[in-house]
Parts: sequence; structure tokens; C-alpha cells
Amino acid sequence: MRSVLRVFSAVLLSCSSASFAAGWTGYGTVKELGQQPKNAPADIVVVADIASNGTKCAVKDKFLFDIQDSRDERVYSTLLTALVAQKEVRFFLEDDCSVWDMPKITGIYIR
Repeated sequence: MRSVLRVFSAVLLSCSSASFAAGWTGYGTVKELGQQPKNAPADIVVVADIASNGTKCAVKDKFLFDIQDSRDERVYSTLLTALVAQKEVRFFLEDDCSVWDMPKITGIYIR
């Protein structure tokens, strides 16, 4: 019985580590923003020198951002401000990686 519980626990732990994670990065600077063509799988590609990008995505210096509502417009405005003023930012990322093996930005801090 104990061995069955150990195997079951090991399976649960391996599944949880493979699930999508989200979290805040370290601070860094936005290097460029790229508006993608119409019907592309993402709206904006952000190139940034960000510390502590702990996502499982292979691409660590590029991030995706989609504009779907007024909240996203505010985040985009913050991205533009950070780029122009060369202010440091940190991102809240989704660890989805399904588009171009890049994480998606869903939140931002600027300092």
C-alpha cells in the first residue's frame, strides 16, 4: 500500500511541475517593441533584458503581449513609457510557451 502511495505521489509531483506556472520576473529594460502583422498569433513582441525569467519557455529575452481590453492598453502604455524613458520594468508572465516558445506578459511594474 505504501509503495502505491509513493508511486501516486511521484506521479502527482511530476504532473504539477509540468503544469503552467506564472510569476514575476526580475527587473530589466525594454529594448524594443514589435507590432506583429494582422492575424499573427500574438499582437506585440517585446524584447527585454530581464533578470530572473524563470519560465520553461526556450526564448528568455522575448515576450508576447496581446491587447484585448482597456487593461491591456494600460499595460501597453506602460511598456511604451518604459521603452522611451529607459525605465526598468518587471513582468508577470504566463508560462504557456505555445506561441513561438515565448512567455506571455499579463502584468507589469515600472520603476
